[in-house]
Amino acid sequence: MRRCGLLSALLTVTVAACGTADTGMTQPTQSDIPPSSVVFFVHNTLNDPDNRSSLDVSRSWLGDYLPGFTSLRPWAYDDFASAAVATIRAVSWQGGYCLQKGPGLPPRDGPPRTVAKTFELWFVRDANGRPQEGAILQQLTLTSAEAHEQFAFDSVRNDADCAYYDYTVVLPRPFSAMAGTRYWLRIRADIGGALAPWGWRVGQQDNGVSASGTGNSGNIIVARDLAFSLSSQ
Repeated sequence: MRRCGLLSALLTVTVAACGTADTGMTQPTQSDIPPSSVVFFVHNTLNDPDNRSSLDVSRSWLGDYLPGFTSLRPWAYDDFASAAVATIRAVSWQGGYCLQKGPGLPPRDGPPRTVAKTFELWFVRDANGRPQEGAILQQLTLTSAEAHEQFAFDSVRNDADCAYYDYTVVLPRPFSAMAGTRYWLRIRADIGGALAPWGWRVGQQDNGVSASGTGNSGNIIVARDLAFSLSSQ
């Protein structure tokens, strides 16, 4: 589990399936909850502002990007736990948009400036090392303005042109986390009919466990951590 550092960069994806066995819970921060006047990070895997060494993302979007293929729209989760009872008041994360390049694809004018219509945040129960389907403890839908979407940087590569963004929100209703309990956070963007899918950027190493899925696959455990922080204020 990591310390502070708030907001940074974001995206491009590969999903690796693992077995059905639980591969280990995120280790809770080993410190007591300080007074409410102090910012306490229950979880922090955000990339540092100057760290562009990893630009991978776990795609997590819905919309009309692939009309008629609603079951293929992907989502991504990551897990977290707190050593003590915690009241989570703020969530920050990193992600971005990518336009793929290659033979047979139309030419691109550079990194996209697509802004998602909304972002959905779900706090979900754990079931034997996976997000429990239907067990949503709390959910929130935000516009990109409410998510304080802030441009971070561009990445132009041979395979894709990408634009990375930072996000942060103070929860209108804080989320209460029990001590030593594993939870899952899902963040997904509604991109409408845009051609640049959104992805949740891979973050600093934690326990090397997240989950990705589609309507066809269900949740698959992936050996990577995603970029987000959860704090007391």
